[in-house]
Amino acid sequence: MKVYIIDSSITGKAVKESSVFQKELIEQLAIYGVDYSVIYNQNIERCKLNMQKDSLIIVFNEHAMNEDKENGCIEFLLKAIEKKIEIWPVAIDQNSRKPQGIISKKQSYDVWEQLRSRKLDERYLKTIAKVFSRKIIARTFPTCYCENGEVFLSHRRIDGEEIAAQIYDKMVVQSKETTPFRDVVNVKVGDEAQEVIDREMEKSDIFVFIHTPAAGESDWILKELRFALLRNIPILWVQINDPDIDALKLKPSDKPHLQYQLEDFEKEESIVHIVDEILQKAFELIMDRSNQVLGYIETIENVFGEQLEVVSQEKMIYHVSAVRKGYHYPQRNIEQYYQIFGRTPTLDDARKLKAELNIVDADSIAIITNRVVTCSVQEMVVFDSIQDFCYHWSKYMAEEREEEKSMEIIISGAFPDCDEIYKQSLIDALVLFAKVIIRGGYQLTFGAHPTFQELFFDVAKEIEPKKYKNMLNMYISKWFLEDSDERRKEFNDKCKVFVTDKKEDRLSSLSEMRKVMIQRDEVKAVICLGGKIKKNREEEGIREEIALAREKGIPVFVVGSVGGCSAVVAKEYENNGFVGLNDAAEELNLMFMKDIDYFGMAQNMLNYLK
Repeated sequence: MKVYIIDSSITGKAVKESSVFQKELIEQLAIYGVDYSVIYNQNIERCKLNMQKDSLIIVFNEHAMNEDKENGCIEFLLKAIEKKIEIWPVAIDQNSRKPQGIISKKQSYDVWEQLRSRKLDERYLKTIAKVFSRKIIARTFPTCYCENGEVFLSHRRIDGEEIAAQIYDKMVVQSKETTPFRDVVNVKVGDEAQEVIDREMEKSDIFVFIHTPAAGESDWILKELRFALLRNIPILWVQINDPDIDALKLKPSDKPHLQYQLEDFEKEESIVHIVDEILQKAFELIMDRSNQVLGYIETIENVFGEQLEVVSQEKMIYHVSAVRKGYHYPQRNIEQYYQIFGRTPTLDDARKLKAELNIVDADSIAIITNRVVTCSVQEMVVFDSIQDFCYHWSKYMAEEREEEKSMEIIISGAFPDCDEIYKQSLIDALVLFAKVIIRGGYQLTFGAHPTFQELFFDVAKEIEPKKYKNMLNMYISKWFLEDSDERRKEFNDKCKVFVTDKKEDRLSSLSEMRKVMIQRDEVKAVICLGGKIKKNREEEGIREEIALAREKGIPVFVVGSVGGCSAVVAKEYENNGFVGLNDAAEELNLMFMKDIDYFGMAQNMLNYLK
């Protein structure tokens, strides 16, 4: 879809205010890759000739536009109306709320009303421009973002209920399209509360964790965080009043995305700003997570090859015709249509897909998403996670291979120093790598890490519910775990635990643990990702782990796209053609360095190892 923005100077009287709004709008569209053009007097004729039906026009309607007036803008709009192209008028001030002339019947995006409802003045035009940009992005990338999404508010009632209520109330006003969920409001009398909460969490587009001091003590909060992390739901971590981060048994990231004090919620104007910040940060997280789905497209193409047909590139609709296996007599091909979503798909999405395809001869129509969902059939459409879709089709299309269950693959990861929005990419990568490794018949080996180990425990239990303990090897130094530590028994119930000797200091103890964990014949590969960049390179654990692995002749794969030390190390090895890292093809190493298709990375790595 092409977006045309008619420059505010052509139609606008309030040139200063319009230009501020327009500048911010253009910046947001550029950030998220929207195909747009700004219409000036100099290029309006050329744009009119090239205008396609599937376009969107943004016009500031402060200036009266009469049909009898010689105006290139009017001719442009008339052409758009003739082609039945969408036109979205924008009203900057109260006097221009109703469009004039040929677009007089259209509803404006009312900037004045947006400011009024927030009790703000024109100084906050940029904020409203960001809100408007989300509407355009939702229209342009319908499978990646939906402005009618659900926001799940997770909080501890003891000290967070009032804050959650204030956020909820303002969110309803400031983002009328968004559907916030708060248990005391949305769970009806007589409902099975936990069932409703679980259902709403699963279909939410963003999980807002309101972290108050009492939240870290709640098992319910822990359960909800684990639920969101394992289902790849973006988590916005909002910290209130400086609670102890270390008290959290499971952290969604390294640090909170937003931080406030209780007194920030005493003034209405301040709450308005807080909610706008939450909505904007939520949008950024959703888009970051949604865009990751694009990395799967190449993986799917590799699975199906020439059997794959693109039905709609923009809407990410595809058709596969695959040879049917397992029967002596000739059979017709498996015919499946599927659509890829980077956001939470809905029943309405299923209905639209069925209507658009209008086919009766398909074996199945599927909606697949990068959210981890339980496979289900709704409205005669299959809903499934893209990871499981790729796994099962890859297994079906490939030749059967003997599993090597005695072999291990090590994952070494730590949060990098970067924007908190992107740190969840590390968790996504860890979960996907873990799933592929265990499903591939390998044991997963890792060093203890409070957040990561819990994810690995849950992934293994999901994939191998009867023998998950045998699929995980966790190494931990006595520096962090004494013989009397109660956690030891808890760990032993979830995985095989190996405790290494305690040395004279923390760094030496970690080095000993890494050496014992890595330098064994059972280890077939090491995956390194993230990690903090240190002034002293010798303190960077990733570099030490690579050296230990290569000393033993074990191939190492370094993930660059999650940032941190691994990104720096990957770049260093790229400059040398990845010599000394592994014997894999440069193409695979570049994929690990630059790509975000973690499933594809893991699958290709296993193919290399086998």
